[in-house]
Amino acid sequence: MFESIKTGEQVAQEKYETARARVEQARLAEYQATTDPLFFEFQRGDVTEQAWLDAVQAVKDANPYPEAV
Repeated sequence: MFESIKTGEQVAQEKYETARARVEQARLAEYQATTDPLFFEFQRGDVTEQAWLDAVQAVKDANPYPEAV
């Protein structure tokens, strides 16, 4: 009967995991849209490595991971 009742820690952990998964999905989408093409341009010599690394950091800055519980 009481097996389905969650503790506050369990609820907090689930919220954290959900928030982290959302950030991972957002980062993945932005990496695919912006940084992956820049990486290939960097490999061809069309942009600098720093331009690519700056774009990667911008994605991370725009989508920070939540604080761990």
